[in-house]
Amino acid sequence: MSERTSRLIVPIVVITGVATGASAAYLAYRPEPPPASPAGLAWSAPAAASLGLVRIDYLLHRLPRLASNQIAIWVEDAGGRYVRTLFATSFTANGGFARRPMSLPLWREASGWEAATDTEIKAASRPAQESGRQSVYWDTTDRSGRPVPPGTYTYRVEGNVVWEKRVLFTGSIEVGDVPHASRPRAQFLPAETGSEPALVADLSASFVPGRRLPDGAVTTFTRGS
Repeated sequence: MSERTSRLIVPIVVITGVATGASAAYLAYRPEPPPASPAGLAWSAPAAASLGLVRIDYLLHRLPRLASNQIAIWVEDAGGRYVRTLFATSFTANGGFARRPMSLPLWREASGWEAATDTEIKAASRPAQESGRQSVYWDTTDRSGRPVPPGTYTYRVEGNVVWEKRVLFTGSIEVGDVPHASRPRAQFLPAETGSEPALVADLSASFVPGRRLPDGAVTTFTRGS
């Protein structure tokens, strides 16, 4: 896969030396398990219209193989309706599924990604991650930037382990006026994928009401997926 360089100027957050994020989806690369509040980050006053902040943490094992290391993270409402994509590796997010249709098909179907706008693609697309602890943030707004209502939301993490073999993590998170935390369940697609080396592990999600990430930063991504 080719190297690609892009420059994105959007509201973002800088955590542990890597600046990431866009509008309502925020990604933080972390070499160690994340603390309760990211190092060097001061939380700003909560946005009046937003419920708070969801953080999805996981351990990534980057696999030294072709046709692998593709991940998408997205949110659906209690009725199974798509809300927004928080993260998608840039190869697949920018059209790589035309070359590798087996890459993240559940996410593409749920999101209707073939018809995604340039704004959505830029907001969610990120280079493939290195091994280590990772955190993705959702500020409880939908794909258009509108605050979602209180309730139960489903978060999904689909990983393309190798070729057609995938893993899907599914969990629920309550967003409202009280904190909540959960862990997802894993499904291997097909079942024998469970015997492959783990791409993603140790997932958890947490919600803190009234919390948001600060606005204003500029970053450049130079590593492609």
